[in-house]
Amino acid sequence: MGKVLVIFTGGTIASGFLGDRKGPDPSVTKALHGNISAFFAEKEMEVECIEPWGIPGLDSSNLDPGHWVEMTVAIDDAVKRGVDGVLILHGTDTMAHSAAWLSLCFSGVGIPIVLTGSQLTLDYTPEDVTVNMRGAAQVVCSDLTGVWIYCNWKLIQGNRGHKARAQHPDAFIPVGSMPLFFTPEWAREGEIAEMPHPRGRTPHSLKKILETGSEEAREAGRGIRWLFCSPGTEPLLSGDEKILGIAGFGAGNAPTALLEKVASAYPPDRRPQVIACSQAEGDVKNPAAYHDVGMATLSSRGFDVWGQMDYPVEFIHALGCYALMAWPQDPGRILGKFLKKY
Repeated sequence: MGKVLVIFTGGTIASGFLGDRKGPDPSVTKALHGNISAFFAEKEMEVECIEPWGIPGLDSSNLDPGHWVEMTVAIDDAVKRGVDGVLILHGTDTMAHSAAWLSLCFSGVGIPIVLTGSQLTLDYTPEDVTVNMRGAAQVVCSDLTGVWIYCNWKLIQGNRGHKARAQHPDAFIPVGSMPLFFTPEWAREGEIAEMPHPRGRTPHSLKKILETGSEEAREAGRGIRWLFCSPGTEPLLSGDEKILGIAGFGAGNAPTALLEKVASAYPPDRRPQVIACSQAEGDVKNPAAYHDVGMATLSSRGFDVWGQMDYPVEFIHALGCYALMAWPQDPGRILGKFLKKY
């Protein structure tokens, strides 16, 4: 028999209607346990279910880098024990952030790691719990490898997901890529195919992550400050930021006054890494495209400025957290593996 790890984290998929609004419901989690165990039994796969944060778990709005590290340790342990796939039931609000994080930790994994959730509860009519859970479980039984988000019959790469709809079942879109549309024939028939479990040598950066405690991870996450540009607003900066993400406009532009405030907020020995992002979702960003307002002008003031490329902001944030944990003394060493420096 094959083996699969199922992680119940909480979220709408583990909720029900409590009066006039959704809320965590332990009875839903128990029902999901039964449904998922029955599905994998049909596929001749042994199931190990864990609830890292209890039943019914946590709303994904409350998940943070400390929880990401705890999830990483659990998955890494399962991969080392020879698990054939991982299914993660997760709230949709920060699912793209968790998927982005896991894509960094398990970029070369030889098994499917699939996150799914729901926008509607199991006791709602219609509901999207069943189709998403069973569809994602079917993908876990396939020969697809790597980290994926499964939602509404679509598979999106873990480092490309973005939640674009607040309540509609078609919640996620890929940024800078195309989705894979689910085909039931992907599922294995009969015996589990032989697949590699590449954990003979753990990469140095992942070793650092696995050695990071939850509180240490949360502290690293607090080293990131995000500035959302709106006409006429000014940022509040502490001067202690390690990474400064600026969500600007267009190709990677920000108001000149904001750039001047950033330039004057830090002494030469405490300048943060600047990641120039845009509120425009599509295309590769170029913060050097415009004089004066382009965020790359900060490089002439002594800052390391990185462009967002065509990744979603969720991935950029996960990458910043990863960089501060893996190489706190030089986070640019990690940023440079994915982003362009200006």
